[in-house]
Amino acid sequence: MFRKQDFKKVDLLGSSKKNTKIFKAEHLPTGKFFALKEVEAKTIEKLNEYKEEAVQLGKVRNHPNINQTYGYYFYETNYKTFRLAIVIELIDDTTNLEKVYRKRHKKGPYWKEEELEKMIVSLISTLSYLQGIGICHRDIKPSNLFILKSCEIKVIDFGESKDYYADDENGGETDATIRGTPQYLSPTLWQAYMVDKNSRHATHNIYKSDVFSSGLVFLQLALLDDITGCNNPEDGEKAIDLCLKELSKRYSNHIIEILRMMLNFDEKERPSFVELAKQVFTSEDVSMQSKKEEIATREEVKENFPSSTLPRKKRSSREMVNSQNESHHLKEDSNSFGGDMDESSNFLSQSDLFKNYVEVNNLYVNSEPEMFWFEFGGQRIGKLDLKSGPELEEPCTWKLLGKYKYEFSSHFTIVFTDEKHGMYILGGRSNNCLNFKDKNVVCKAKMSEKTFFSAVYLNGLIYTFGGYDSYDKVQLNTCEYYNIEENKWYSNDSVKLTTNRSQSSACILDDETIFIFGGFNKESGTLCSVEKFDVKTNKITSMSLTMPNPLRRFSSIKISTSKILLIGGVERMDKVSDAVYCFDLDTEYRIEKLDRIERGGIVDYPILVDSIGNLHLFLENNYGTSPPFDVVYSFLEYS
Repeated sequence: MFRKQDFKKVDLLGSSKKNTKIFKAEHLPTGKFFALKEVEAKTIEKLNEYKEEAVQLGKVRNHPNINQTYGYYFYETNYKTFRLAIVIELIDDTTNLEKVYRKRHKKGPYWKEEELEKMIVSLISTLSYLQGIGICHRDIKPSNLFILKSCEIKVIDFGESKDYYADDENGGETDATIRGTPQYLSPTLWQAYMVDKNSRHATHNIYKSDVFSSGLVFLQLALLDDITGCNNPEDGEKAIDLCLKELSKRYSNHIIEILRMMLNFDEKERPSFVELAKQVFTSEDVSMQSKKEEIATREEVKENFPSSTLPRKKRSSREMVNSQNESHHLKEDSNSFGGDMDESSNFLSQSDLFKNYVEVNNLYVNSEPEMFWFEFGGQRIGKLDLKSGPELEEPCTWKLLGKYKYEFSSHFTIVFTDEKHGMYILGGRSNNCLNFKDKNVVCKAKMSEKTFFSAVYLNGLIYTFGGYDSYDKVQLNTCEYYNIEENKWYSNDSVKLTTNRSQSSACILDDETIFIFGGFNKESGTLCSVEKFDVKTNKITSMSLTMPNPLRRFSSIKISTSKILLIGGVERMDKVSDAVYCFDLDTEYRIEKLDRIERGGIVDYPILVDSIGNLHLFLENNYGTSPPFDVVYSFLEYS
């Protein structure tokens, strides 16, 4: 986490708006330099509105063509106003596309065909990815773009961006507040803003409006001349035709046709970025090979980027589990099915195979086809629907389900019980016990106020272990349980953890055994110790084995009769962990490092297991104020 006192402002880089300043700043603990974007607000409500840019940027960390954000912090000024400071990657200002354009304006040299093509393809690729995860920039212009040495484009300034929850029901068409710079507005927005004098709202497709804006930017770059009036509904089409005719003298028909598609005045006929990418990237004329191979491997990008990670050359988790399940099926096919059986009766799907595996190994898994997100300190509830099924290779996206009439607390603990009882949202900075079932939040019996405790559900009871008392500022060793049928909390005074701990992870092995792993203790720091709770004897014992690395805020899940995986979390010195450890009870109670997940981070939400055995890990995003990242991991080869 960043703090105001950790930064020293070195230089004022610019002021994009009257309430916004951008500084070059030194991060004193590391000596590194960042861009610090400060936005001033008169109210907390306005501050939260400005926070949206940081939230949006946090969803696209690690994309090579998007300006990196590293975090943000708030502080109050001496004038009783508030400031949001966003810590951003510092980029060489001389590569800003607006400045580069001004240098070349009317004097040249013109960009070469391959240079212009790289710019166009890289921006379409980037904005297509953003559309795929439900984000629209809404202020595309040269000053918000940087040109890299490779001639690829890097996008900055998401202050006007919109989180559209990737809802494809209307394809991006919405009655949205008008955003953007007049010179680069789409014809629909130009008409509403300049002619109809409606400065607030217009019904339009936000993605297709950005496509037109991008087309105007590239038209300006290719011409090295002013393009004012090209978005005017009266004579803009004629102006664009004349411009494209001029450009055809020095650029190929491939470039001209891409620009023509982007600058189509008819919004219904104009492609979105996703549609444009399909046409551009499959053309024989596209020869750009970026170092990330985003064009050649766009299907892999589409799979990996929704969890905001870089594309990797190794097979995705879904590909791995599909190949594993194919081999399981072949084995089952050759060993179990009689030769006299007809084809219609001797086929087991991947879902059938995994269902059998769960029953045989007595796994305690959440196999619901959906996951819900509850906004830390807010009211929003999001939903991730897996009903389309990973077998269909369809990406899963969060959608806004609705809002709770009150605000959720922060750092609550979520427990999935079963299909009958749904999910429980426990504690946090409150003593609430909320039951979420069938899109309804019901307040249950109050619990003791605490946060950062681990919890599991077993046979009608929710067991909680440890936690943090924010009043006395101490870790706890208490163990409490909640009887769902009785709607009553019980304090198990005879059972105490051997070490006071918060931020631990609890996992059920069987009906009589629960393990408590790791966590945090004020004196000892992040813990690597393990405790065992015997449900039958009601006793907790400290185990002699320890985890290879101290961990907190991670997750654990049983994957076979004798194996538990420990996944993700945070190590000492706040180092994010992407490691997967296996606790093997058949091998002298040993814990070994097994693998890595595609992205490390805090795992506070229950793990969801889909119909073919993929683990869906939900990693904290922007301190719980945005829907978590869905990271998919296959475990079957280790089971």
